[in-house]
Amino acid sequence: MNIVIVGNGKVGGSLTKQLAKEGHDVVVIDRNPKVIEQTVNEFDVMGIVGNGASYDIQKQAGVDKADLLIALSQTDELNILCCLLAKKMGCRHSIARVRTPEYSKQLDYMRTGFGISMLVNPEFEAANEIARILRFPSAIKLEQFAGGRVELAEIAIAEGNELIGKPIHIIHEKPLSPTAISSSKKATASTSPLPVRSWSAS
Repeated sequence: MNIVIVGNGKVGGSLTKQLAKEGHDVVVIDRNPKVIEQTVNEFDVMGIVGNGASYDIQKQAGVDKADLLIALSQTDELNILCCLLAKKMGCRHSIARVRTPEYSKQLDYMRTGFGISMLVNPEFEAANEIARILRFPSAIKLEQFAGGRVELAEIAIAEGNELIGKPIHIIHEKPLSPTAISSSKKATASTSPLPVRSWSAS
């Protein structure tokens, strides 16, 4: 994929490293010449010094032919503007980092009205993840499905646990009351029933 990254801070740098490692054609835009020089020397990417919201800079970066633009500058408005310009220039997809709480309430409109493929609020996502972990402190792994409407928690059952080998219908009598149990070596709780019959030890 041809990918353009605007803003090469900590997140942008990590993303550049990963995408370059995966073999994507990456162009990095940043106002800081030293940052661009270091990035180009360290990774197999192209670097451009300038304002990522500038038409000329985006044109130089090949945004009009890019598959994806990711705006990760420190300013929400600049990230949104970068994505809007990229969309107008013909970039297939765009992702903007948006931190301002007021903008979080308008995410759906920004996606549909502005054509931005995805808006990411790192602080909000981190808070949600912490809240999910606190709801299931003993879970090994948590997954979300159907836009967050369904959650699946993976919980290990130790040898000798009274639930091992018991039929599913008795779990509602226990403190832990999931509605679906995996028959594999790990017990799994979710909100959708599964065609399995009993708990197994981890």
